[in-house]
Amino acid sequence: MKSSWIGIIAVLALACGVAAPDIHARGYSGAGRCNSCRAPACAPACAPACSPPQYQVQRQTCYRAVVETVWDRQEYTVNRNVYETTYEDRPVTCYRTVMDRQERDVPYTVSRQVQECSQRQERYTVSQPVWENNVREVTRVVRRSVWQDQVRVENYTVCRPVVETVSRECRQTVMRQVAEVVNQPRCRTVMRPVVETRCVTEVVPNWTMRQIYQPGRCVPQTTVDACGCPRTCMVQTPGFYTTQKIYCPQTVQRQQSYTRYVAEVVNETVPVQVTRCVPQVVVTQIPQQVTRLVQETRQRQVPYKTCSWVSENVVDRIPYRTCRMVAQELVRTVPVVTTRVIQEQLVRREVYNVPRREAYTVTQRISRPVCRVVTQQMCRMVPRQVSRQVPYEVCKMVPIQASECPAQGGGVPDAVRPVPYDSAPDEPAKPVALPAAALAPKPAAASVTPSA
Repeated sequence: MKSSWIGIIAVLALACGVAAPDIHARGYSGAGRCNSCRAPACAPACAPACSPPQYQVQRQTCYRAVVETVWDRQEYTVNRNVYETTYEDRPVTCYRTVMDRQERDVPYTVSRQVQECSQRQERYTVSQPVWENNVREVTRVVRRSVWQDQVRVENYTVCRPVVETVSRECRQTVMRQVAEVVNQPRCRTVMRPVVETRCVTEVVPNWTMRQIYQPGRCVPQTTVDACGCPRTCMVQTPGFYTTQKIYCPQTVQRQQSYTRYVAEVVNETVPVQVTRCVPQVVVTQIPQQVTRLVQETRQRQVPYKTCSWVSENVVDRIPYRTCRMVAQELVRTVPVVTTRVIQEQLVRREVYNVPRREAYTVTQRISRPVCRVVTQQMCRMVPRQVSRQVPYEVCKMVPIQASECPAQGGGVPDAVRPVPYDSAPDEPAKPVALPAAALAPKPAAASVTPSA
């Protein structure tokens, strides 16, 4: 921005016929003075440069349409079919086979075995063992050890520790902490509670007792058919009633209040203590003990033993036994059993069954479904579009009409005038004034928050 203003001033100075000595090169890179133009004809050309265009902020409120979706509660009636089971008792005539028990005599033949006992003599040979005790001599060589005690001289080296105290210099860098208080801007988010109400649907438990018929189980039963052959068939036993608890929930709606939190940003300045570390060198004299080893030669008497072997003859007497077999003839009596078969005529009493059919009546329970229509109230949420106007702000930059250049003063503002030659060299330069458009605050973007 500063370089652009300097370029404009230099062009206007050349157009007004400013001489080379009037151009001040220090501070503004050779830009000329606007107040050096004294001719009336130069005033129109110098006026635009003396008064730069300025702007002001103009705010305007506008509206735009926002479409939201709203859910409405709608109730409707539904007819549903409920099936119930009814039972009907019906008599049924059945037939079963009954067996009559009778007896009769049946002759049969039996073969019986008869055993007869006799004896006979049998000769056999038996070998008997005869044991004899004897002794034999065995010569063996035995080696016996003989130990002798002796002593020898042995040299060995011993390292003796010698402790010395040495002082050494230890340099270390220590970080010294310096505390400072600094103000830091911080932004935190605060949750603001908002209480609202909503419709809640609850299910209330309800239980109903119902009588349910349980049929009996099938049991195997043995019967005899018309041909007299036994057969097994499955017969159902009588049933029974049980009580069952049935869950029938009910839907209930109620209003419930709940709290939701809305985030808000809070800017604050917080003093924070900052600690920084400054390095510092610390020199310490540390006494240290050094241990060195000194070698010494010593002698010691080491006792040891020597072993020598001596051979000796030893005679052992070993007893042993010998066995020989002697044959002997013996006589034994062996029993002999002889078996023969004898047939006999016997009569047995036989029991047999005579089948006959017998009629009986059974009551059967037959189930039949019955349908009935039940009216039920239901609830559903229907969407609906709602339009509303949301205000927002629009900012515009409007230019302001430039003023005429003064007769004696320069066209350039005092903030951007070059420093004259006779001013002090050490005087700091004044800051360049920025246009009003750059200093105007920027408009904040309009934000639309949809309703909950």
